[in-house]
Amino acid sequence: MDRNDLKRKVVAITGASSGIGFETARTLAGAGAQVVMICRDRERGDRARAEIAGLASASEPLLVVADLASLADVRRAADEVRSIAPRLDVLINNAGGVTAAREQTVDGLERTFAVNHLAPFLLTHLLLAPLSAAPAGRVVTVASEVYPSRLDFGNLQGERSYQFLDAYTRSKLANILFTFELARRLADTPITANCMSPGPTRTRFGDNLAGPAALFPLVMKNIPFLFKDVSAGASTVIYLAVSPSVAGISGSFFMRNQVRATKAVTRDLEVAARLWRISEELCDGTAPLSSRAQRPAALPAFAS
Repeated sequence: MDRNDLKRKVVAITGASSGIGFETARTLAGAGAQVVMICRDRERGDRARAEIAGLASASEPLLVVADLASLADVRRAADEVRSIAPRLDVLINNAGGVTAAREQTVDGLERTFAVNHLAPFLLTHLLLAPLSAAPAGRVVTVASEVYPSRLDFGNLQGERSYQFLDAYTRSKLANILFTFELARRLADTPITANCMSPGPTRTRFGDNLAGPAALFPLVMKNIPFLFKDVSAGASTVIYLAVSPSVAGISGSFFMRNQVRATKAVTRDLEVAARLWRISEELCDGTAPLSSRAQRPAALPAFAS
């Protein structure tokens, strides 16, 4: 990383108080970037911010507290980020979660789908203006190499049946479809959009699961050599965020700093467009998705 160049970069990271998000924030702040940490819990966010502040080589990190399970909180977080960072070089959609049983958010949405897909969908949209103010804004979304070969629209939010692993992998497919469609819609702009898999990484992910579901992460994380250290999991996120090697590359899926092929469903334009329309409608259920005043004239409307 070019530390002199990074001192001019502003990077927003969701889920920055632990795991891959924290490691990414710590590394980039240590290298000189101005980091905006978007965290759900204020106490954990304050502790993480203080630790990173002690390592920052330039600007101290900033904290934005928001529960991404709430669309209103996503909007408030976007407002706060825009107020403190009118120019945003990188948005890293890292936060994710899963619940053992089907839960509904305050908006009446299935929680895993809301946090893992709708939150980055809406947040990215609302931060297009500061991203466009950067010379070459980047959107990096943490997905997974494990996802289904088709998107079941009849069970998108676990309406018909809910199984925690199915809900999670379905949301990761949505991340990839969103990234590829976003890249297509931003093709005539300097903003790039890519997604990646950190691979199996030893983090707090899944620690909230209870009952039989809790056995899955417990067993998996203790398989020798399967799960890597968090620094290895964060390496591709950091690479996509700041490496000159990926300048201008958009609409790709990365793993271990390399472009990886994805399943046919991720390149299905009809599936992507349908998911986009549904996502817009679900976000519009609480307030207008975005006003034209917030969207740079050079960027296409988020409409199918």
